[in-house]
Amino acid sequence: MAVGTISTRILTDIANAIRYKAGVATLYKPGQMAAAVTALDGTDAGQYQAQPYMTLESGILSEHVFEDIADAIRGQNGLSTQYQPGDMAAAILALEWDVGYKVRALLLADGTLEFNYYDRRRTVYGGTIQQVFEVDVNGYSSASAQSWDSIKLLVKRVYIDSSIAGVGITNCNFWFNAFANCTEVRGFENLSGMTSANQMFTSCGSLETIYATSFSNTGLSGSLMFNSCNRLVGGTDGFVPSTTSGASVCKLGSGGVLTDPNNDNRTWFWAHYYADGEGVLTATSAPDATRELVASNRICAIGKYVGLGFTPWTGTTGPTHRQHLTSMTFAADMATFSYLNLIYLFYTRTNLASVSGLGNLRGVRSMRYTFSSCAFTTIDFRGFDPSHLTDLFYTFSGCSHLTTIYADSTWALPLSGISGSQCFYSCSTSLVGGNGTVWASSKTGYTYFRIDTASTPGYVTAA
Repeated sequence: MAVGTISTRILTDIANAIRYKAGVATLYKPGQMAAAVTALDGTDAGQYQAQPYMTLESGILSEHVFEDIADAIRGQNGLSTQYQPGDMAAAILALEWDVGYKVRALLLADGTLEFNYYDRRRTVYGGTIQQVFEVDVNGYSSASAQSWDSIKLLVKRVYIDSSIAGVGITNCNFWFNAFANCTEVRGFENLSGMTSANQMFTSCGSLETIYATSFSNTGLSGSLMFNSCNRLVGGTDGFVPSTTSGASVCKLGSGGVLTDPNNDNRTWFWAHYYADGEGVLTATSAPDATRELVASNRICAIGKYVGLGFTPWTGTTGPTHRQHLTSMTFAADMATFSYLNLIYLFYTRTNLASVSGLGNLRGVRSMRYTFSSCAFTTIDFRGFDPSHLTDLFYTFSGCSHLTTIYADSTWALPLSGISGSQCFYSCSTSLVGGNGTVWASSKTGYTYFRIDTASTPGYVTAA
């Protein structure tokens, strides 16, 4: 595609600007100029020689020639400026090189924020550098004090290069504070040895993963280090930090939020929330294209979530308000998961009146607060295998509309390894088992999640 008639004077000016900054007499074809700009590094070879304007005064070039030159200029100056061809020579002449070994944060075009330590600005992750920030290795007193605070919502991922490891950075307070759209951090092992991480990840509501091949948290303190990281899941046992979790959970292994990329035990399913009020849980990432989608995100199958904030129907205002969820379906492909936690999945969805597809689930372990305060009157567990259940803590608490729980006649909870205080807390006398056992406030433990018979009173009806 052509960009129209371009004066050859513009091309000569650009080439002369490159020659001046490099100190060379090299002749450049238009298609070579972007690479020549990228190669500029502040070195003056001392052999600058300007070329005169050509007799031919105009021509037609592909727009990609100037797009590439503009990208190369932005890669050098770290700006996001849009350049017209006539602006490019001046922009090249204005280049100043960020030289010397420094810790830098580089915002790349794909939304990656790369931290590295080199003698000049460069990216190891790869891509076009859009903005560059110098990192104060002495730390910051607040999130707003960081030079990159203004672009925090543009960051989709963080990459910490191995060159950082040798710097000896100890203070990482606020580094990723309120990176609300960032989903993962890679190379976290290169910050091993830091000693202060206060509010380092506070309000990273989209963060799912912090990858580290190793990490030592000896001597590390971090007040509210993971506050409001509602989707962050550790790769060993699905650990999820609470709002008050500090540096003690910044580790690999059981009870840690870090994930070894070579030993990641997590699997993920998807939650799609449609405008008609239905939520669908499925192994398929793509939503139904024939339906209006409100929101969608993935959920860790082994995640030990500790409250709200990890589902697409988690909002308290707007279209994702959790009270808009009126029905829920577990798709047939959920049967592919052999280990599932359903913790807090539908907690306080007070208009959730219908749940289907529970029979598609296998290997469910925890149902802590899963249906707490929902609005359905009946729920059907036929086809559901209860033999792996471990936690029924407050599962149906506050389900004041619940009248009937259906299950197969073979339904039986494990004989050991299961707990569930207040499983039926604050239900109502509307809940009646198949043999006539009526809910009572003195009978709310998980043991009543069984087939109601004369010898074993419970709140489940065999069907």
